[in-house]
Amino acid sequence: MMYIKARILNLLNRAVKELQQEGVLPSEVPMEPGLERPAAAMHGDYATNLAMQWAKPARKAPRVIAQALAAKLQDYPELLAGVEIAGPGFVNLRLNPAVLQAELENIRSAGFAYGVSDWGVGRKVLLEYVSANPTGPLNIVSARAAAIGDSLARILKSQGLEVCREYYVNNAGRQIQLLGRSLYARWQESRGEVVDFPEDGYQGEYVKELAAGIAAERENSWEQLDKDTVSKVFAEQGVNRIIASHCRDLSDLGADFDNWFHELDLHVSGEIEAVLEELKTRGYLYEKEGALWFRSTDLGDDKDRVLRKANGDWAYLAADIAYHWNKLKRGYTELVDLWGPDHHGYIARLRAALQVLGCAPKAFKVHIVQQVNLWEGGKPVAMSKRAGRLVTLTDLLQDVGKDVARFFFLMRSTDSHLDFDLDLARRHTEDNPVFYIQYAHARICSILKKSSADGFDLPAVGEPVKAVEVSLPEETTLARELAAFPEVLETCVHTLEPHSLAFALRDIAAAFHRFYTVCRVLNSADIPCSRARLALIDAARVVLHNGLSLLGISAPESM
Repeated sequence: MMYIKARILNLLNRAVKELQQEGVLPSEVPMEPGLERPAAAMHGDYATNLAMQWAKPARKAPRVIAQALAAKLQDYPELLAGVEIAGPGFVNLRLNPAVLQAELENIRSAGFAYGVSDWGVGRKVLLEYVSANPTGPLNIVSARAAAIGDSLARILKSQGLEVCREYYVNNAGRQIQLLGRSLYARWQESRGEVVDFPEDGYQGEYVKELAAGIAAERENSWEQLDKDTVSKVFAEQGVNRIIASHCRDLSDLGADFDNWFHELDLHVSGEIEAVLEELKTRGYLYEKEGALWFRSTDLGDDKDRVLRKANGDWAYLAADIAYHWNKLKRGYTELVDLWGPDHHGYIARLRAALQVLGCAPKAFKVHIVQQVNLWEGGKPVAMSKRAGRLVTLTDLLQDVGKDVARFFFLMRSTDSHLDFDLDLARRHTEDNPVFYIQYAHARICSILKKSSADGFDLPAVGEPVKAVEVSLPEETTLARELAAFPEVLETCVHTLEPHSLAFALRDIAAAFHRFYTVCRVLNSADIPCSRARLALIDAARVVLHNGLSLLGISAPESM
């Protein structure tokens, strides 16, 4: 099925080729036409800036090109009811109402498959997200990354891409040793011993509870072990228990993973040494002051980076390079990472290493998931893992539930800070955006149920019905929003951002609520109109259900 935007792009490309053949546009310039939906319906259903794109290479005024383009597009009345030139050279396009009517039937015919496409088949993506250190409960920044990553994976798969959802477990290095020492110290304190707690150790009740649980499991066998061994056992068992809790919490959020990759495996398998040997062979390693350095400045980084410290310990970057090299060796052609706000500086150095290893620059993409600020009673909620003041994912889900948590995390682009208003999230009213959308779906289901009980038959799919009334903007606006759903999904894939879908669902819900306020659906005095409107809202039900499902949010039939 070719969606409306794709059909218009085909017309624009055809018009450009004809203008090139006629000498209006230069034939040697390749250019993809821009096509957008205007913010105001008064400017049409679509608008293109193609005339302004071509003005410089064609050495013509944009309006001259726009006039030539408009003349070509007038030849397709079955798709376009109007073509207008606006401003410096925009060409505004109005759809033939019959096109929207046909798309409503396409929606109802496709049902829960509407929006699904295969245009992304052949792309193999490894999507890594959350990857929080296994040193404590998941916080709300990690929860936001989980909601974004899982929703993005669902959308990518819906467009035919092969996706592996992966969690990278950082179970090696100093933070794990520190966790073990913190747990050991808390266990000693529980026995009445006076100990020096690690200066930068992990605080909070969860550390005490974790230590007690691990100790109880081993009963009295600790006395047989030396201090260092006890710390290592605490670290290992602590990590295992924390990872298990992460898995449970993420599952409760609806974010399950296809693979959990352990950093420790890179150390045991020798992959770190192997990738460094590869970098050395290609001339990008050197030694200085006892440390091993990566010559990343040759590839655009602001300074060279240490991979092995003078004391023999690996720098974090060494394992990161080995991990991403492992991804490439597994056959993934696109690596997409969602990182926390404190990892921005790692992008250039890791991209440089992957470039040396043969990864195309555009194949490695990193989105920084920015900070989440919790607000309650008009004031920020203070949080700190080290100090033990946490609002965990578990706490949040118990407070507001999965659907609300996911939608609120998706209401902003990844690179925008998010203020999470707990008071608003708790409201079961239309002020709460997720309830506003879910209520639209539930209301439609209620109308359809009532229509059947009252003898208003929902038209069968494919049955000719009265067309959407173009004289009533509320009907047309709702139909336009529904027809744009496939475009929204395509945008999400191109930008690797699911928030566009959240925005679109909110717009669809708003369009439906306005429609319902103005347009009487069930009217025994005008059965044909009632049946047409039933078909319209049935299409809205399908799109709302499909969109919510791709965001991992339920679509209730009653509220």
